[in-house]
Amino acid sequence: MAEIDIMELQYLERIRLNHPSWLSSEDSVLNVAITTLIAPICLFLRTFIRSKLNPCSYIGQYLLDCICLVVPIIISFTVLATSTFRLFLVLLILILCICRASEIQPISSINQRYPLQEFGMPYLNTYRALVNLCTIIVILAVDFSLIFPQKFHKRYTNGFSLMDTGVGSFIFSHALVAPESRFNILSESRLKRMQKCLISSSMLIVLGCGRLFVTWLTDYSVSEEEYGKHWNFFFTLALVKLLTTMIFCSLPSSATNFSWIVAALVGIGYQGILSLADFEDWIIIGDNKDGSYTGDFVHANRPGLFSSLGYCSLYLFGVQVGRLIFKARVKWSDHVKCFEKLVVIAAASGFLTCILHTHIDKSSRMIANLTFVIWQICHNTVLLLSSYAVDLIFALYSTPENPLIPGQCVSCSNRKTRSNCCCLLSAINKNQLFFFLIGNVLTGVVNLVVKTGSVGAVTAVATLIAYGGVVCGLTSLLFVFDISTKFW
Repeated sequence: MAEIDIMELQYLERIRLNHPSWLSSEDSVLNVAITTLIAPICLFLRTFIRSKLNPCSYIGQYLLDCICLVVPIIISFTVLATSTFRLFLVLLILILCICRASEIQPISSINQRYPLQEFGMPYLNTYRALVNLCTIIVILAVDFSLIFPQKFHKRYTNGFSLMDTGVGSFIFSHALVAPESRFNILSESRLKRMQKCLISSSMLIVLGCGRLFVTWLTDYSVSEEEYGKHWNFFFTLALVKLLTTMIFCSLPSSATNFSWIVAALVGIGYQGILSLADFEDWIIIGDNKDGSYTGDFVHANRPGLFSSLGYCSLYLFGVQVGRLIFKARVKWSDHVKCFEKLVVIAAASGFLTCILHTHIDKSSRMIANLTFVIWQICHNTVLLLSSYAVDLIFALYSTPENPLIPGQCVSCSNRKTRSNCCCLLSAINKNQLFFFLIGNVLTGVVNLVVKTGSVGAVTAVATLIAYGGVVCGLTSLLFVFDISTKFW
C-alpha cells in the first residue's frame, strides 16, 4: 500500500511539473456559469444595437457582430477574468435600463408580432452558436498563460473549471437537435437510422485520425492525460453517437419519451462501476500506478474510452431536454411553461451537483462521472435558458415593423431567397463543423508562429481578436454565398 501511495505521489509530481494549472485551485459552479452568461448578455446588447443602427452591408453586419460578441467574450475570458462578476452586474444593469426605457407591446398580440416557431427557434440556434464561439476562443486563449487565469484551465482529476465544460457542452448541444429529439425517428426504420449514424460517425473517425496524424507529423504537443495516447475529441463524439443510436434502436420508439430514465440507468451504472470496483483509480493511474499510457490500446486510451460512457448518459439527458424544446408551441403561455420546466431542470440538476460533489464523488471531466454529467446538464440548461430569456424579452418589445430576433434577422431565417444578410451566429450554425475545424487549425498555426507562453497582454489580446476575426470571417463568407460544408 505504501508503495502504491509513493507511485501516486510521483505521478502527481509529474503532473505538477508538466501541467501546473491542472492542480491549481479550482473554480466554482457559480463562477463558471456567470462567466459563460456574459455571452448571451452580449447577444442582447448586439441585437438591440443592430435594431437601432440596422447596418445594410455585409461588412457592417460582420464588424458589429465582432465588436459586440467576439471582442467582449475574449476580454471577459482573459484580462477581465478576475472581474467577471462585476462585469456581469454592469451588463445586467445596462440591460435593465434598456428594458426600462423601451415600450412593452401588448401580450395579446405577441403571437402575430413574434411567431417564434417560424424563425426556427432562435434561442436554440443562438445557444448552439454561442457554445461554438466560446469554445474556439478558449482553445487558443488557454495558451496565453499571462492573461488566461489558471482557474479556467482543465482540472486534472476532479473539480470545476470553464474549460471542463467544452466537450460536455458539445455533446449536450448535439443531443438537443438529434433525430430522437426532433421526433424524426418514427418515420424511419432502425436500419436506416443505423446507416445514417454510421455515415456521420465515420466522418468523425476520419477527422479524429486526421488530427492524430497531423499532430504526429508536426510533433505538436498534446497532453495524453486528457484522453489517452491516441484518443481525441472526435473519437469520443463518434463513439457516443454510435452507442446512443444502438441504445435507441434496441428499444421501442416510445422509449425516446423516457430517455431520461435510460440516461439515469447508464449514468448510475457507470458511477457504480467507478465507485465499487476502484475503476476510477485505474483510469487515472493505470496498471503501472504511475499514470502512464503505454501497453495495449485500451490501457493507452482508457480516459477517452471509458469517459464515453458518461458522455452517453449526458447525450441521453440532452435528448430528453430536446424533446421538451421541439414540442409545437403556438401560444405565449406555451413558451412560458417550457421556460418554467427548463428552470426546474436547471435548479434540480444544480442541487444534485452540489450533493453529489460533496457526498458521493467529486466532478471529474477526465472520467465523466455522474457528478460531472449532472453538472453539465445544469450548466447547459442555464445557458439555454439565458438564450430563451433573451428571446422572450425581445418578444415583448418587438413590433410588426421591427421584429427583434436574437442571433439572426428576418432575412437569414429563410435562406431560400437571396438576401443581404451576414448574421454571425446564423453563419456558425450553418457550418458548425467547419467553424470548429478552422478554429483548431488556426490555433495550431498561431502556436507554431507565436510564442504564446511569453507574449505580453496587449499582443495576446490583439492576436486573439485577429484569430477570432479570421475564423468568424471565413465562416460568414460561406454563409453569404450559401455554402454548406456538410456533404454527408
